[in-house]
Amino acid sequence: MKFTIIYLCILLFSGSLFAQTSDSIYQQYLLNNKNVPKRVYYTDNSQNILKTNIFSLLDGHLPIIWEHRFDNNVGFELGPGIILPYTFSDIIGQKQLEEIYKPNFPFILNPDFSNKKLGVSFHLEPKLYLGSSPWGSLGTFYSFKSYSKMWMNQIGLALNFIDEYPGSKKYATQMGITFSYVNQIPYYNIADVRYTGTSSESLSGHGLPMINCFLLAFRFQPGYIFENQIKPRK
Repeated sequence: MKFTIIYLCILLFSGSLFAQTSDSIYQQYLLNNKNVPKRVYYTDNSQNILKTNIFSLLDGHLPIIWEHRFDNNVGFELGPGIILPYTFSDIIGQKQLEEIYKPNFPFILNPDFSNKKLGVSFHLEPKLYLGSSPWGSLGTFYSFKSYSKMWMNQIGLALNFIDEYPGSKKYATQMGITFSYVNQIPYYNIADVRYTGTSSESLSGHGLPMINCFLLAFRFQPGYIFENQIKPRK
């Protein structure tokens, strides 16, 4: 009887050891065999979005914006852009533009402004996200644009409303409003500015006064979501 109990204990121990060895060997096989597909999964929170601004594109500016979220609270967006050789007045006509926009805030477009050469731009915007989804963001931004006859620096605040499409998890749109201070540096003539404003007392390196104003503008930013890929589970 005593021998039988000892024998059964040995069998149980051996069976347990064999099972562990078999599982370990099988696990190593799955992890190390290149022919076995690894398990990859994604988080629900997207961290990277590539987007542009349709409203600015209509006015001759193509921004290429990368937005990165560290978490649901903090993130930033930045990117270069291309100044295109046309403006909104070239699309709808100068007379129609003069009827729509008056030289008063917030409609301070200069109807005589024109741009016939390619240029570059840059945009930087740290952001605080609102809500747990998030449903919006509040940011402060700086942007630079080089037109054929002037430079423009812009500092302001932006409020965005975010709409992501959970069905596809690939696309997002952001509607926003911005309020900014605009500093324009004309090269040849103080009339060669994008927005009407007041002349500063100090002169730029081109020997002309800088034209400054406040601007209220809108955004419409469609974008592509890059899913946040995580390493395979072991």
